[in-house]
Amino acid sequence: MKKDDFFAAIQIIMKYPDTHLAINQPVNDFVGPLGSTEWSIHLQKATPLVIQELCAAGFYLSMGELGINVFKI
Repeated sequence: MKKDDFFAAIQIIMKYPDTHLAINQPVNDFVGPLGSTEWSIHLQKATPLVIQELCAAGFYLSMGELGINVFKI
């Protein structure tokens, strides 16, 4: 996800302090441009309100090995 989308998602997530997440975790040991031109968020523990608000803001969610991947196309 791009920088502006990353910060928009973080602003939503930080309203819910009980959310656990991983930021910029490599997938299959591949780092690529993480943290420089691409950012990633994986929700490991989240309330339904976080998920609803992210979806309402246009984010897509998919389940992966690191948790729920938050991304925007």
